[in-house]
Amino acid sequence: MSTAESVVKELLDSAPSLVNGWRLLADVQAATGRIREAIASLETAWNAAKGETKSWVSTGLHLARALATAGQEGRAKSTLHALNPAELKHPEPLAQAAYLYSLCEEHELSLQLYERALEYRPDSVELLFNCAAANRAMGNLSRAEVLYDRLLALNPADAEAYKNRSDLRRQTANSNHVQAIRKAISVVDDDIASASQLNFALAKELEDIGYHAESFAALAEACRLRRSIIQYSLEKDLGKIDEIASVFSEETFSRLQQTYSQSGLGKGVIFVLGMPRTGTTLVDRILCATGQVYSAGEPGIFSRLVGEMSQDLLRQQAGEMSIISAASSIDFEALGRRYLQELHERAPDSAPAFILDKNPMNFLYVGLIRLALPAARIVHLRRDPMDTCYAVYKTQFRNAYPFSYEQTELASYFIRYHELMDTWRSMRGVEFLDLQYEDLVDQFESESRRLYGFCGLDWSPEVQHFYRNERQGTATASASQVRQPVYRSSVGKWKRYEAQLQPMRDLLAQAGI
Repeated sequence: MSTAESVVKELLDSAPSLVNGWRLLADVQAATGRIREAIASLETAWNAAKGETKSWVSTGLHLARALATAGQEGRAKSTLHALNPAELKHPEPLAQAAYLYSLCEEHELSLQLYERALEYRPDSVELLFNCAAANRAMGNLSRAEVLYDRLLALNPADAEAYKNRSDLRRQTANSNHVQAIRKAISVVDDDIASASQLNFALAKELEDIGYHAESFAALAEACRLRRSIIQYSLEKDLGKIDEIASVFSEETFSRLQQTYSQSGLGKGVIFVLGMPRTGTTLVDRILCATGQVYSAGEPGIFSRLVGEMSQDLLRQQAGEMSIISAASSIDFEALGRRYLQELHERAPDSAPAFILDKNPMNFLYVGLIRLALPAARIVHLRRDPMDTCYAVYKTQFRNAYPFSYEQTELASYFIRYHELMDTWRSMRGVEFLDLQYEDLVDQFESESRRLYGFCGLDWSPEVQHFYRNERQGTATASASQVRQPVYRSSVGKWKRYEAQLQPMRDLLAQAGI
């Protein structure tokens, strides 16, 4: 126990209702990786703060942040609701609550609070940025562009604002920001992260207006810069995928399925997964178009619970074992029940019977999902490999997919993903629907009917107007695209850059993909 923790605990022994003492203890616990203990301390602090409005609000926000950090977005959202943020009168707690709602993928509530906070401080560059992002998530793209314009007038060095503004719409020869971006690049000095973001923005706008060679040059520079500041081992990622396939062999899966296949858990749960930029957000909106499905966004619940339960098992057992090996010995029925509890905590009481988890990276856990939730429906999005890899390559992700900024790393990861999905597909009892993106956009009605039938939903013509759902927000890279009807313009787009993408293409071809 650290000196700081000892001192705080002594203080709390003599003053057990000291709110700030419990909050300080929680900070010490969180700093040492004991997030569950930190949450318990914050819950004690929050209860002790009742009756003192300012302290109760600030402590509740502290608790909600800890819960969101721990991946417990459902509980974080409930905490925020209890604070009744609509009654808040100051910009700081309004902005904090808005940010936390965005982490919980409650974009409509986040937007309302950011707009209110901005009324108090209209020239705050932080509020302008976050309010613009919230408007983008809710499809208010014109409003978002106005806010980014205001922000950049106040802070022309904000590279991320340039990037986000470029993504709001298709730029034209008469209306673009190419010169402004080039000017910003010329003065960025040695700020590699900003230079990368500006080059992503430049690549996007140049592609929009038809300068394809210049666009790809900017994109390659953006990716080179981004990769240079990421500490990432492709070999470790590929090794984990190989170990998953090895540990959850057909023999192991068959043995586990005999134990867990009869639980019946997962009815009403739909997983949509696959590589990023393959249409998972599009399918999310299609499935939610008739009001039969509630989207829980992209929670990391399943992977986190697998990790937590495997770690708990490792602590109980002596000897050497990897966390993936330990995962084959967890109680999958308990995993399913814990997952369902946390997933449904994200949904309102009035939510429909079906709930959707569209975290693309759940492709790693398809077999485990089937063991924990045998009644769940799993939809796997597929897209042309080169279109997929090019779409991923040209997207700057905030904190995810570190393999995406170097062509051979990206192709190598795609190959392992492809092989793992083949492994899951070959196993008896691991049923899922392969949905091809190109077929969906070419034969929308028949493919959407097939999708609805597989998920146990009633199809209606309303599905064809999925893009009109103004209340459903998304903070993914597809935020602007999914506000439009289906289109084919992204099919085969990689062919414009066939020569530049040769390293990627060669690796995929060698793998027979």
